[in-house]
Amino acid sequence: MADPTGEVVTGYQFIHKDWSARIQIEKKSTIIVGNRPVKAVAWSVTDLLSEALRIEEHIPHVLKPEPPGILYACNDEIRENPLKVADLADEWARSVKEVTGRAHQKNSPVMANGVISFPRERMDDWPAFRDASLAWLKKKYGERLKLVVEHATDEAHPHVHYYAVPTKGESFGAVHEGYGESRTTRRNKIEEVGKNAVDKKGKAFTKGASTGKAYIDAMKGYQDDFHNKVGKYFALARLGPQVEKLSHAEAIRQRNERKAEADRLAAEKLRDKADDELIAALEERRVSNLEMARKAAQVETEAEEAGRQMIEEARERSRIEAQRLMEAAKIAAEEKKRTIDALLKGDERVAIRVFKENVKLKEELRTTRTALAAAKQEIELLKAKFSSAYNWLKDAVKKLEFIGDFSFSRIFARQAVEELREREKARGGERDKGKVGSKLSSLPKPAPKGYKA
Repeated sequence: MADPTGEVVTGYQFIHKDWSARIQIEKKSTIIVGNRPVKAVAWSVTDLLSEALRIEEHIPHVLKPEPPGILYACNDEIRENPLKVADLADEWARSVKEVTGRAHQKNSPVMANGVISFPRERMDDWPAFRDASLAWLKKKYGERLKLVVEHATDEAHPHVHYYAVPTKGESFGAVHEGYGESRTTRRNKIEEVGKNAVDKKGKAFTKGASTGKAYIDAMKGYQDDFHNKVGKYFALARLGPQVEKLSHAEAIRQRNERKAEADRLAAEKLRDKADDELIAALEERRVSNLEMARKAAQVETEAEEAGRQMIEEARERSRIEAQRLMEAAKIAAEEKKRTIDALLKGDERVAIRVFKENVKLKEELRTTRTALAAAKQEIELLKAKFSSAYNWLKDAVKKLEFIGDFSFSRIFARQAVEELREREKARGGERDKGKVGSKLSSLPKPAPKGYKA
């Protein structure tokens, strides 16, 4: 690939600069930590130095930290303990009062810090690039440069961190070009229009676009200087892929498209959720209907078994009674024969006794026949009662199934009940006005096994 000048490049230049204060500072922006938004915090001087020196509490983003390399230290004391750079920054902050007559605020900048990175795929060129970058830093900041640390292997790309502190009596702009230019522009504007002057919109002349543009232009010059003196000699492009600048109308159109797409996705998500809930409800209804059918079949089987048992018991009672009648008839025949034999022999006393016994036996036989007729009638009554109960049970099961079909929606439940009541009126039957299935309580309970009427 080639940069805008036509030179072949093998990567993009990356150099970034910032500043830090003696304490942590809350930013206006928020970041997401543990799925919740929290206020972003700018690290203090000590925080930044601790991260560069790979102190454990300050490197959660480094998976496999390795000891850093100290490329440069302003003196042996700093090389022995790089955290003492924070003491140098604090010493400069205290010296500001001697110049301005006011104490330097804790949240005001005291140290400039930056990072210079190089593509990992070009590790063979890293030592030369690193040394050239260090030479540029020394020449640019001189004695203000306090520490340079190398991280070559434990992050995505090899890079160096550098830290600079103004000398006594200097402003912070001596180590941070953007900060210095924005402050100079603000002072010049105050001298030009006055400290409390405002524009037509009521906005202060000394804030906003004028100071922001001065900051940006100064940092662009900082980037250009590094590229002209270091980056281009290592085939690094000054600018990376640029974001397309859109007109206001196009930006609004794209924003509306993104919002419409987001709304569409949200609607699809809601529709999918509704479909899932409907499928779950239908499945629940299917299972409920299967369970209802199983219970209906179970009730039907139990009722049929109870009726069959009752009929069998009635038949058994009839069989026993018939057997008793047969035995009584046999005895009567024998007694009749004995009576005839006694008369033929002329034994009147025996004949009279046998005759009386025959009359008594005939009475018992008549009573037994009456009982047998009653038993037969009971069997027929049980058959009729069982058939009626069985037919009513089938009708009740159908009604329950009909109600179950409409139980999926409250809207149709009332209609189902009304339809059942209309059917009952049409049949001429009397039903309870409270519950549709109240007649279920009139179903004869199955007789227990071994039951004797």
